[in-house]
Amino acid sequence: MTSTKSEAGAEVKDEPEAPKFVQAGRRYRCLNCHKTFPNQPRARRHCEANHADRSPSSPNTKKRAARCERRHQCGHCNKSYKSASLLRSHARSHTGEKPFACKECGRSFMQPICLKVHMATHSGQLPFPCEHCGKAYATPSKLRIHQRLHTGERPFSCPDCGKGFADPSVFRKHMRSHAGLRPYQCQQCDKSYSELKDLKNHERSHTGEKPFLCSDCGKAFSRASSLTCHLRIHAAEKPYKCATCGKDFTQLSSYQSHQRTHSGEKPYLCPQCGRMFSDPSSFRRHQRAHQGVKPYQCDKCGKPFRQPADLAMHQRIHTGERPFRCPDCDKTFVASWDLKRHRLSHSSERPFQWQECGKGFCREIRAE
Repeated sequence: MTSTKSEAGAEVKDEPEAPKFVQAGRRYRCLNCHKTFPNQPRARRHCEANHADRSPSSPNTKKRAARCERRHQCGHCNKSYKSASLLRSHARSHTGEKPFACKECGRSFMQPICLKVHMATHSGQLPFPCEHCGKAYATPSKLRIHQRLHTGERPFSCPDCGKGFADPSVFRKHMRSHAGLRPYQCQQCDKSYSELKDLKNHERSHTGEKPFLCSDCGKAFSRASSLTCHLRIHAAEKPYKCATCGKDFTQLSSYQSHQRTHSGEKPYLCPQCGRMFSDPSSFRRHQRAHQGVKPYQCDKCGKPFRQPADLAMHQRIHTGERPFRCPDCDKTFVASWDLKRHRLSHSSERPFQWQECGKGFCREIRAE
């Protein structure tokens, strides 16, 4: 029961407040939204948090305000937390500190839960399989994000451009691009990023560091995601299947770019010439052509390149590496397309036809 004061100053008893939840068997049901809870304290907390009176004079509002005053505030971004431990955990996103290291491979993490999830990849214990394709995940949240690839669900919508996202972390990163927040700057080339991990990945393009090693063939990578994609080649795993044409992909980004060939969507617009692109890598390559920027330099001969992939291919000239082998004759090649073109010589396929006589060729021949 609550009480108020009359105009004369006398205290007047109000009617008792209606119950916010009721017992329903062994559980407690909220009368506002009908959610159920296993015990009274959880039902009460839910009602106070979601359905209580939020006017400035309400006791619940005053209690919440008092709790907020006791929160711990981040000195970098002014975000507030209920405890010092949560604040310390958040502060690592600014400092880059990763105190939780994997004993198997040495990879380190900011949060203990991230290490726990990572350890499951070593043990092979991924308890949450996808009912559509069988791919398994360490956590239910990772599985839910993956399942949206099959359902097409994109519950996170950008209020600025309307673009939808399946993954909340990708959505948050996209929102920072609208806000122009890129606080992490490279000291060597002044390129800036919205997330610290993106800066760390970029810095390896300057240092040449490749800490992620393939245990099957010894090939090293600068990004963990690149190693993951490479391992799928050994396993012949292509988890992303196009529902329209049935084509399979090893990478999510390749799958998404392919989807746009069916939809015709070209979301990447060049501000200089108005040309539109369906995938971000083509868009970035096009922009560098406008700017004349070639940020990736060979440490052997100094030759610059626009793309890290172009630099990696060029470096094979110095190392002698020829990773693409023909299964028919064991001949090796520097580039994958050289191997594809060579394999046509073993088959009867002649995709390039001379217009004047109709004769077919393995490779394209240009008239002088």
